[in-house]
Amino acid sequence: MISKPGTKDGKRYWIELRVRTSEDLSEALVDFLVSELHRGVIVEEEQDKDSHTQGNLVIKAYLNEEDIESGALKGIETYFYEILELHSEYPRISWSTHQIVEEDWADGWKKYFKPLRLGKRLVVKPSWEPWVPDEEEVVIEIDPGRAFGVGTHASTRLMLEAIEELAVSGFLKDAAVLDIGTGTGILAIAAAKLGSSDVMAVDIDQDAVDTARKNIHLNHVHQRVFVSSTPIWELEGPFNLVLSNLDRDTLLFLSREIARLVAEGGVLLASGIIQGQDAEIIESYREKGLALVSTKNDVKEPEWLLLKFEKTG
Repeated sequence: MISKPGTKDGKRYWIELRVRTSEDLSEALVDFLVSELHRGVIVEEEQDKDSHTQGNLVIKAYLNEEDIESGALKGIETYFYEILELHSEYPRISWSTHQIVEEDWADGWKKYFKPLRLGKRLVVKPSWEPWVPDEEEVVIEIDPGRAFGVGTHASTRLMLEAIEELAVSGFLKDAAVLDIGTGTGILAIAAAKLGSSDVMAVDIDQDAVDTARKNIHLNHVHQRVFVSSTPIWELEGPFNLVLSNLDRDTLLFLSREIARLVAEGGVLLASGIIQGQDAEIIESYREKGLALVSTKNDVKEPEWLLLKFEKTG
């Protein structure tokens, strides 16, 4: 049993989760851990020559007291055991946990966050990396802080690409946009930079709200994007475009409220969905007046889906 993280003697303690794995599995594991914990991870080359894994990478993730109490660690370990079952012919992953004092690890992962090209024109870059954009490029600067969403996860990539497609079609011009679960604010910023002058970004996590506000100012779109911790059931709407990069359970749980906030003739983009989860979500939103327009798989990780709905009269 691991020691409980928290604050003691004026110091903050965390649980460090060390995952040893092969390089071919590392991207999927990093994406999973970031999406589960909503914070960055560190990836290093394996230094332990006696390791029994087939790969040579170590992923370090950090869990706080809330993560432990919510069962996040148990969920992560369940995911790891599922991977072991899929690759039972030889070990592909091993992990251990340790209690550590909070120090500079929170910034250590930054060296792995590099400028990323998405879609046809978008470039997502960390605030500390220089970039000279081409004439047609739209640059989004992100300082993730403790929030989720830097464009590396398949669900975020899918959303950014779909927003860009709507911008090309002219849909974003004069469109009111709602970004639910904004995280770093990356989708709200993209919508503003690609044409919308009226964007609301909401998140129930105050860390995410604070991070999104900083990034919105960093990208000089604060006059077009409003950030709030208001629950969506208190929002009035409607919105021409609703962005919901969430997960299956949340999309189903909030389906009535999300559908209510989509304007007649408006569009809902829903992501954070894995292949096989789509049928239930499509049916739930169909019952609430939203028709499926298209389904798109991520190119790099095709198990991740984006669903595009339209609200008809």
